[in-house]
Amino acid sequence: MVDQVEKLNPSKLGTKQYWDEFYALEQQNFDENSDDEGEVWFADADAEDKIIDFIISHTADSEEKLSDELPFSRTSTAAIDLGTGNGHLLFRLRCEAGFMGNLCGIDYAETSVAFARRLLAKKRQEQQLDDPANNIKFEHVDFLKFPDDKENESWDLVLDKGTFDAIALNGDIIRDGLRGVDIFPTVVRDSLVRVGGIILITSCNFTQEELVKLFNIEGLKLWKTVKYPVYEFGGVKGQSISSVAFRRTR
Repeated sequence: MVDQVEKLNPSKLGTKQYWDEFYALEQQNFDENSDDEGEVWFADADAEDKIIDFIISHTADSEEKLSDELPFSRTSTAAIDLGTGNGHLLFRLRCEAGFMGNLCGIDYAETSVAFARRLLAKKRQEQQLDDPANNIKFEHVDFLKFPDDKENESWDLVLDKGTFDAIALNGDIIRDGLRGVDIFPTVVRDSLVRVGGIILITSCNFTQEELVKLFNIEGLKLWKTVKYPVYEFGGVKGQSISSVAFRRTR
C-alpha cells in the first residue's frame, strides 16, 4: 500500500529529540513572555482556520440535528489530537467551535505535553475557555507503540495536523520490519477511532491523492476533503496543504 507513494527521506524533523528540544525552547519563550503561546502549524496556509470551519460545517449543534452529513454533535463529540504540540487546535475546538465533549491531546514529546498543560492551566486561570466539566487533558503517549492487545479509548474524531508528516520523516523500524508511516493508518483505525468515527489528516508532505492511497485500507473509507487555494506552475495545478477525512466503517 505505502509502496504506491514515494517514501520520504529521513530527517531530523522525524526524531523525538528534535521535538523534545523544540518544545523545551517554546517553554523558555513562554517563560519570558506569557503571551507567546508557540507555533501554529501551517499558519501561512490558514490550515487551522480551514480545519475548524470544516469541522463546524460537518457537525451538528445539537443531538436532534444529527444526519449522515452531520454525524456528530458539538455538544458531545469526543476528539483526540495526535501530536498535539502546544494544544492550540484543541483550544480552538473548545473556544471557537464549541466542542464540549472530552478533548484529549497526545504527544510523544514530554516537553510538548508539559507546555500544553501549562497553557491549559493559564487559560483556565484567566477564564479564556469554557471548561465546566474539566474535560480537556493532555497526555504523554506514543500511540504507534500501542500493543495489539491494549484496550484503548475510542474517539469520534481523530485529528492530525502534521504528525503523519513528521512520522513519515522517521526511518526507524517500529515492528515487523515496518516504519511508523507504514503502520499509522492501521494503528489509528484499530486503536483510536471508533466505528463510524472520522479521521481528519492534514499534511504538507503528501498530496490529497497520496493520502487517499496511504489510508486506503479495509475499514477506512474516504469521506470528505477540505478545499484549499489551488496554485498553478508550469501547467501543473496543486495545493501546498491537503486535508482529507476518512470514516471508519467496521
